Amino acid sequence: MWSIFLIAIIIFIGTLIFWQYRARYRFADEWPTMQPVYPIVGNAPAMMGRTVIERFELMRDVCISAERILKVWAGPKLLLVTSHPDLIQQILNSSVCLEKPYLYRFAGFEQGLFTAKYHVWKGARKRINPSFNLRIIHGFVPIFAKCAQKMVDRLNECADGATINIHKYTALCTLEMACGTTMGIDVLQSDGKEEFEHGLDEAFNGAAIRMTTVYLYPDIIYKLTRYYKELKKARKIVCDFFIKLIIERQHYLQQNNSNSNTNDDDKDAVEDCYKPKILVDQLLTSSVDGKMFNQEQIIDNVYAVITGAVDTTGLLTAHACLFLAFYPEIQDRLFAEINEHFPSTCDELEITHEKLKQLTYTEMFLNEVQRLWTVVPAIARQNISEIEIDGIKVPPGNTFGLSLYALHRRRDIWGPDAERFDPENFTEERVKNRHPFAFLPFSGGSRICLGWRYASFSTKTVMVQLIKNFRFYTKIKQEDIRFKHDLTLKLPFEHLVQITKRNSVLN
Repeated sequence: MWSIFLIAIIIFIGTLIFWQYRARYRFADEWPTMQPVYPIVGNAPAMMGRTVIERFELMRDVCISAERILKVWAGPKLLLVTSHPDLIQQILNSSVCLEKPYLYRFAGFEQGLFTAKYHVWKGARKRINPSFNLRIIHGFVPIFAKCAQKMVDRLNECADGATINIHKYTALCTLEMACGTTMGIDVLQSDGKEEFEHGLDEAFNGAAIRMTTVYLYPDIIYKLTRYYKELKKARKIVCDFFIKLIIERQHYLQQNNSNSNTNDDDKDAVEDCYKPKILVDQLLTSSVDGKMFNQEQIIDNVYAVITGAVDTTGLLTAHACLFLAFYPEIQDRLFAEINEHFPSTCDELEITHEKLKQLTYTEMFLNEVQRLWTVVPAIARQNISEIEIDGIKVPPGNTFGLSLYALHRRRDIWGPDAERFDPENFTEERVKNRHPFAFLPFSGGSRICLGWRYASFSTKTVMVQLIKNFRFYTKIKQEDIRFKHDLTLKLPFEHLVQITKRNSVLN
């Protein structure tokens, strides 16, 4: 008797939950759904048993097939996927779609700009913005140049014609740039740098694993796995390293302030608050209204900026080196442009922001690399209030998946040869006639990547040094290129290139 009553209660509660769940997502009935789809687990079984390469290709095909909006079910959670420029523009420009959804929580460091919830991001962004204004970025160019030269020196230690993994060198170079411009230090001169580099890589990879594995979403399950223990250990290494450097910088600022305060009046002190500072100085000092970042906010924002720079700019320049090897004629044209502004007769390259701005074909080339091999292939947003999409009112709390990879390959935007590598896609005339949200390597709207100018100048600086000093070849065939499912667009193998030293050829 009691067992029948208990079963009836379970059935009743289950039915009630189902109908509540059904009512929550009824608004999306008119949109097509990724197939096959199953109750509770959604589309998750389609990913099971696949390699990381097959996972990427499945999601790539799904996103490309989404003409407007496509429903994808990550277990019981709904994801509204699109690659249409009109919809992406509407979502990224909407004041009600500034929230980062649950997926970003898995990356950790939730007080940082990359993963922060809207109410945290809004105040932090306003205060951190001055550290990335154009004048500050121009001032970083000598640091970029110094780090790029050190990379060239390391490459010159390789035998002429050697086969190397170029990503190993570009990643180290961008790590040096990021630490130099964010923390004001040379990371290679700091104790614990090897553990820090390894911890940084493990922390980022650990977050990627959880984001792309649905059964690891619930905390109760995730904390029982080895992935949780490995990620926790890696993040502790990174945090300990940052804390040590932050304390050192804090002492330096306190000492400088005590010396300068003897001569500064109140007006000068207030004006000093408005002067642009490198990121760590901006985080360690109070704003005009007296607000301070706490230690968690400082660490999380430093982590967000450094990981963002290393895992995107380092990857982009490595991708670019493969395209140089794929297209020798483009490589020759780039060398000619760079040699025009940085002649071979110069013993030392004087790289300035003015000269970097004149490298128009180099910029076209890098844009085309980012178009075809979009370093951040997808982003997501959540609406905090109701928004109308294609005549359908979407209630608050829903997640939009924006496929930048598919956007950058749409034939209705880029033509029938959208898969072909062509820097001419970025001539002034073609750009002018294209949809304003057709090309989004750094996202768009109010939550556009804060470091997009930083990335532009740092990447150009690295490419000047690489192309000026080396010629690139590879045995990798472009038609054999495949990618793996990750937070960023990564190859399942190393970026192997052969380098020939141009100075040895000239001699």
